Amino acid sequence: MKKRNLVWLMASILFAGITGVTRADDDARVICKLGQNSAKDHLRDASLYLSFKGSKAQSLPATPSGDETRFYSKVWDGVYLQVTTETGERGIKGYMFNFSKDEGNQDNLTPKESKDAPTLREVSAADFRSDDNFSIRPLKPGPGTPEDRGALRVIHYDGFDVEIRVLEFNIGDAAMNKKPYFNSVSCLVTVTETEPTK
Repeated sequence: MKKRNLVWLMASILFAGITGVTRADDDARVICKLGQNSAKDHLRDASLYLSFKGSKAQSLPATPSGDETRFYSKVWDGVYLQVTTETGERGIKGYMFNFSKDEGNQDNLTPKESKDAPTLREVSAADFRSDDNFSIRPLKPGPGTPEDRGALRVIHYDGFDVEIRVLEFNIGDAAMNKKPYFNSVSCLVTVTETEPTK
């Protein structure tokens, strides 16, 4: 009797493993090494550590922006970081990073990037998962490209460069054929001045 029960238990576990019936785990990763060193001849720089949990951010002011939430922080006079949530079907699918001349995000600064390619300013949960969300997407060292944005992005503006380093993230319910969403994500944003403010 015990032997028969054991056989049924093992067969059930094997069947569940083969068919993918088991509950999907979260995709939680800490990113250790990314490469890229900033130039030594810059004028000034500012680093901001950002930690997001859904539509909440640690130590950043927040304001409603339509159906989304916008977080902001002064970098220096005339340059403000703006981060806006991007809500998906099951949670926050990503965060869009922008810069403006004002706190209210009325006077946006335009990055030097192609409008025909995906932007490096968006940190999306889909950047870290396979197309069907069944497995992790391997992270390449060095700066990402519009085709493979990865965990490190370098964006150029008139007068300054921006480096966004994703340090740690947790993607919830990483199951096949479900759109990925962030439970949490933390990153380091470094703004480096390349020419004096006019």
